[in-house]
Amino acid sequence: MKKPLVLAVTGLAASAAIGAGVYSSAHKTIALDIDGQTTQVTTFSGSVAGLLEEQGIVLADGDLVAPSTSSSLSEGGEIVVRYQREVTLDRNGEQEVLKTTAVDAEELLDTFAARGDDNVRLVASRSLGQERVDIGLRLNHDGPVAILVDGKNTVIDGQHGEVEDILKAQGITLGDEDLVSIQNLATGATSVNAEDEKSTDKSATTGDSVEVALDGAAADDTMVTLVVQRVETVTKTKKSDIDFKMVTKKDANRYKDQASYVATEGKKGERTRTYEVVTIDGKVESKKKTSDEVTKKAVDKVVVVGTKERPVVVAPPKVASSSSSSSGSSTSKPSTGGSANVSGVWAKLAQCESGGNPRTNTGNGYYGLYQFSLPTWRAMGGSGLPSDASAGEQTRLAQKLQARSGWGQWPACARKLGLL
Repeated sequence: MKKPLVLAVTGLAASAAIGAGVYSSAHKTIALDIDGQTTQVTTFSGSVAGLLEEQGIVLADGDLVAPSTSSSLSEGGEIVVRYQREVTLDRNGEQEVLKTTAVDAEELLDTFAARGDDNVRLVASRSLGQERVDIGLRLNHDGPVAILVDGKNTVIDGQHGEVEDILKAQGITLGDEDLVSIQNLATGATSVNAEDEKSTDKSATTGDSVEVALDGAAADDTMVTLVVQRVETVTKTKKSDIDFKMVTKKDANRYKDQASYVATEGKKGERTRTYEVVTIDGKVESKKKTSDEVTKKAVDKVVVVGTKERPVVVAPPKVASSSSSSSGSSTSKPSTGGSANVSGVWAKLAQCESGGNPRTNTGNGYYGLYQFSLPTWRAMGGSGLPSDASAGEQTRLAQKLQARSGWGQWPACARKLGLL
């Protein structure tokens, strides 16, 4: 009876020993790295796919896992999982949507730098009424990052999460139009040089997928930088003069030899242009004309010139003066006759002024055929009273006056006769 017991015990011990051996080979400790966060997990699974299923990790198209899901597991192994995300990349002022499995912004930017394309930036999206700012990636998993805003560069240490959280922690308030981007900038940079942001490398296009190395490191002279650019849009108005035109108006009732005159003074007009000006960090980024209109019309300067020909003046015939002899000598005396011996336009003028009577003396200071005043008569070289001179002398001095001062000396009659 002992022997079977011994066998049973032996059998029991053997079974226990075999069971312990199976348990030891199936139970493993694995390092599971998910987007840079590593934890130690234990599993009985023999494959990567089995462990992922145990941990509730579901992979989508584009996600990376190393080693592959079909690989077997062994004690002390490591599994790396990288989820694919979409980010917006700005290259030379053009934006494109990019798919990446990078852990953080620094890793992605370093990947581009390794390609020789380090003048790119990640553009943050703003949604939900401008309340949320996101780039789809952390800035840096565990290294320092810089914040550049309002010309000030601040370096912060430690692990960094979402952009929104960093901005809040630093007390940075964004305006509605402000731009947020992530760039590799020179350490301590206090401004963004627009020329440095340009790149001629067009290797990445919309929809590209960029898979990054797991051990990328930033260059010593650059640092991943959260850049806030202050954007302001203002409306500016510019006013300018509009010159007036010179217009010549012809007057058929005015003589050609009469001086021109200004009928209407010219006045300058005004043009108003409106522009929408966008500045980024105080520098003009764009200027767009939004309106252009004449706000005050110019007034033309109008100059009047005559086109009428003057009538031909016919000189009156000479009139002999009366003479008488006394004591064998002859003395010239003014004519004392009645009507003037004149013709043509001068006869008409004399008729209008004095009824054609050279002896007219109205008692109002004007005398003779052409109603000379004494000062004017004497200024023309006359002597005595105009009404005492012969009609010929009166006409001669009247013609002299007209040649010097024009028909305006007899304004009413000259106008009546069409001389003005």
